[in-house]
Amino acid sequence: MNSFALLVFVLAVGAGSVSASLQHYIVEKSFNQAQAECAEYQGVHADDLLRYVKEGYPDVEEVRCLLRCVAFNLRFWNHTTGLQKHMIAGHFVPYPHDFHNVERTEACLAENLYTCDDDLCTQVYKAFQCYYQHYGALSECPQFVVNTYLEDKQLAYDLFGMLAVTHPTLQHLAGGCFPSGEESLCFFYSFVTRSGLYSVEDGAKLERLYYQYHEEVFNPNNAKTVACLQNQKKLACKKTTCQQAYDTFQACFGESQGLEYLLHTVFVDAAKDFLGQPVCHCTSRKSCNLHNSYGL
Repeated sequence: MNSFALLVFVLAVGAGSVSASLQHYIVEKSFNQAQAECAEYQGVHADDLLRYVKEGYPDVEEVRCLLRCVAFNLRFWNHTTGLQKHMIAGHFVPYPHDFHNVERTEACLAENLYTCDDDLCTQVYKAFQCYYQHYGALSECPQFVVNTYLEDKQLAYDLFGMLAVTHPTLQHLAGGCFPSGEESLCFFYSFVTRSGLYSVEDGAKLERLYYQYHEEVFNPNNAKTVACLQNQKKLACKKTTCQQAYDTFQACFGESQGLEYLLHTVFVDAAKDFLGQPVCHCTSRKSCNLHNSYGL
């Protein structure tokens, strides 16, 4: 191998390593990390927290409300639909050879339905205890924390500025016309990469996608989806990075609500908001200090 070829190889490997280690807009957090944060927010003393954990989270108000905080912190509970089973399960590791943990957990949840008299702390506490007692041991590994709609919209809004997305492309996005050209494809690639749902090295991140959207098509165990993603990787050599990212989502997740949500809710709303900001028409004689000048 000549020196130039070796340099190219080293740079390519290095670029892949850097890409894999970038933070982007990705949050991963363990149960213990979220618990420590909530203990600080709610003024739970360190000695008390250790005792609560040792005693298996006793049924007292401070513990119940600590767990409510953890649930919202890790997003396995929300005000709209309550418990997110697929998310809380990710924070527990089933015991070896325990093949009935899910059934026992479901039975426990059915037996401990919330009542009209239960406050939110109690509702969360009852659900948590079903997983804590029946599903498995609490995991020490960080798990992906899903984005809310407002975070997704802000992420898109930020990328418009970071990528200097042109006015025509913004207008197409605001009108729900996607894709409208290479620039829109590269915006899509940047969005799914920055949000941790895709990478050049790995392609679509099924586990995170399943956490985020909870549709069967994103299930890592979905054989049809896995086969589709493998086929898309075989076609990558003939496409640009941006085209490959979009084609992967369109081919394998084209009928999903998750993709529909991104293209026709998040991108549309973010572009409309962005276009509503003052636009600077810069000239050679006068420069404008507005934060989002396009030079149109």
